[in-house]
Amino acid sequence: MAKVRVGGGDAASLEKFVERFTAGTTVFKQGDAGCEMFIIQRGQVAISHRVAEADEQIVVLEKGDFFGEMALLEEYPERSATARALTDVEVLRLRGADLQKLLQRKPSVALRMMAKLSERLRETNRRLEELAGKAHMAALPPTPASQGIEAWALLVHDPSGRVFPLRPVGDTSIGRHDPVTGVTPDVDLSGLDPDRTVSRRHASVRCTGDGFSVTEVSASTNGTFVNATKLEPFKASTLAHNDILQLALVALRVHVIKRG
Repeated sequence: MAKVRVGGGDAASLEKFVERFTAGTTVFKQGDAGCEMFIIQRGQVAISHRVAEADEQIVVLEKGDFFGEMALLEEYPERSATARALTDVEVLRLRGADLQKLLQRKPSVALRMMAKLSERLRETNRRLEELAGKAHMAALPPTPASQGIEAWALLVHDPSGRVFPLRPVGDTSIGRHDPVTGVTPDVDLSGLDPDRTVSRRHASVRCTGDGFSVTEVSASTNGTFVNATKLEPFKASTLAHNDILQLALVALRVHVIKRG
């Protein structure tokens, strides 16, 4: 994940831009006028947006993340969200001229900011696609009860006895709950992965009606294996009954239920 690092040898020269907020303090509120941005040096900041008279948390930011950039990059006069310190926080508070000088001294900061903005856009697009998919599924007619169980294959974690059903048609996402975006995959391995070796978006199992395949969806993962053979990222591999699907350090057994 892209982070903006501006410390190191520049720490002394940047000290004049440092501002500190205690836990629970509001950095700015939605609707406030804004003319500066913030780069987090220490602590966590929650960004929330008010919808229908209720505040909905969008993301939690940490060291190396930045916020409030719309005030500078677009000269946007009004804050579009609320920023609140979750812990004691230390930030760099930069106005337009300050940011320009920083980018002239450290062009790499601009590249990291661009990478982070691109990452945010990609995540927004993914969430929109997810919402569109849910809306499409909601519009489909209900499945008749006479068709029996929906899942005809499971992933089984033998040491704990936990089972995870696979979608009978389409993709089943596998990974860990993402507290930043609030997204939980179909198969959430958070409880089986205390060391967090599994990526938040690790792999996807696709059912075509007559078989299954698994694809590692992130090249930055700790690896996905089928029967001890490491998969190539983004390349589908078939799955069969009793295959061992290992995601980083978590091993699951494929159990196909015979359909009447």
